[in-house]
Amino acid sequence: MFGRNDFLGEVMMALESKVFDDPSPHWYPLQERTEQFDDLLSYKGDLIIGLKFVPPNVTSAIHKKGKRSSRGSLHVLVKGAKNLTAVKANGTSDPFCKSYLLPDKGRSSKQKTPVLRRTCSPIWNYTFIYEDVSLQELSERSLELTVWDRDRLSSNEFLGGLRFNLGSGKHYGKVVEWMDATGEEITLWKRMLERPGLWVEGCLTLRSSLEHQNS
Repeated sequence: MFGRNDFLGEVMMALESKVFDDPSPHWYPLQERTEQFDDLLSYKGDLIIGLKFVPPNVTSAIHKKGKRSSRGSLHVLVKGAKNLTAVKANGTSDPFCKSYLLPDKGRSSKQKTPVLRRTCSPIWNYTFIYEDVSLQELSERSLELTVWDRDRLSSNEFLGGLRFNLGSGKHYGKVVEWMDATGEEITLWKRMLERPGLWVEGCLTLRSSLEHQNS
């Protein structure tokens, strides 16, 4: 059966203070994992993306009743990823990127890039487009991007993810788990909201886990 190795403890010692002429064994208490090692284990690679809010076209935004729409579209350019986890026996992965505009996790919100085979640094240059959204609405929503390894024989394996939003923890005043962006995720989302009609780009380190993601 396949499983995983569980960390039980480690011993760290400064070699310059040790004398190796004494061959007798010594006991050392196991310690918790060092923070540096934790960071190394949690690193899942980087995702390179561009975001743009496209304002509504003046001529095409006139409704039949003569009212002008204030809604536009969100464009998400998934350029590529680098240093993804290799999960195949040949030391590569078959990655694809999936997108949802939360809180909607239905078919209308789900978009995916093609699967690229045998690579840990895919270049997709693939654009997701979410129509009929406004800047005000996007300030209350969350763009979730997840990267997966395609497995035809079993479940796809999660390789990492990101969520772009304002990090408020709330959706129209209600506490939700998916408005949890931090750092560069918030910064890039804010830049997109503040610069309609212009691309904003970033290379962000993937999170090692996201709650409630589906393959």
